[in-house]
Amino acid sequence: MSKKVLIVDDEEILAGNFQTYLEMLGCEVRTAANGANAQQVVAEFKPDLLVLDYRLPDMTGFDVFDAIQDLHSCEAVLMTAHPSIEVCNRAIERSIDIILLKPFPLPELGNVVLHGLPSAAMREQEAPSEQPMQVERRGGGEVIFPLKLYDGAWVLSDRRRPASSSGEPVRRAKKGT
Repeated sequence: MSKKVLIVDDEEILAGNFQTYLEMLGCEVRTAANGANAQQVVAEFKPDLLVLDYRLPDMTGFDVFDAIQDLHSCEAVLMTAHPSIEVCNRAIERSIDIILLKPFPLPELGNVVLHGLPSAAMREQEAPSEQPMQVERRGGGEVIFPLKLYDGAWVLSDRRRPASSSGEPVRRAKKGT
């Protein structure tokens, strides 16, 4: 029996890439772009695992997790590009043991979904005969995984620097001025 996974992420292309990859690993996967839609999908799909983005348009991933507990009990993994102590503490309160920091490699998601372990722990347990999935990025070779491109501006932004209240990045004064 395949593992049933619900991916809740408002970035459609990214969620579609996650879905395609997990389906290649033998999972049955559905996606939802917001918390309200996720609750509807959970009611009919009954997933074994939720892969929740922390920031959604209508609520947080924790709000989704809390809301579905009356509908269906399942494990969850949190994805975020904005980790904080508060996020970690809220995950611990809900027994969410794994937080994936965006962006992360697809094999990391696969290891977590299939085994519940970070990839470093998986490498220690892998049999020598197992071959990792190889995706050729350049060189015209056969592409094993049909990765779609997305805007990706959030990947390039420096999330470590606070933004000002006007939305403009905070500029540091030069020394000597």
